[in-house]
Amino acid sequence: MGDTVRDKYIQYKTDPDNDGKADSYFCTMHGISLDELRELKTNDKKLSRDILYARREKYAKRMTKIDEALFTAAESGDTKAAELLYRRFDGWDPKLVQETNNYFNFNELLKAARSAKIIKRPL
Repeated sequence: MGDTVRDKYIQYKTDPDNDGKADSYFCTMHGISLDELRELKTNDKKLSRDILYARREKYAKRMTKIDEALFTAAESGDTKAAELLYRRFDGWDPKLVQETNNYFNFNELLKAARSAKIIKRPL
């Protein structure tokens, strides 16, 4: 049984040789109209997600090499690589840490002001 247009499009979008090529190129290669492809993309709500997952799966082995290089750089003292590792694997975000620190510092300031009777009522 032949591949569906959807399957062919996913294969097309996961091939790095097609990066930057227009959808019209795909349509010409596979003998379908651009309107047919647009209809598929509009009606198939999972298409983009499936393309992303297929791309990730295709590049998973290569990404491990990048991760290994990142670990090596971080271990050798590269602070940018260490920051990127924390972002990548722990979801760490320095802005969130700063906001959290400011929140706690402000709360401590309020406590100190209340205990010094500078602020008499709770905010």
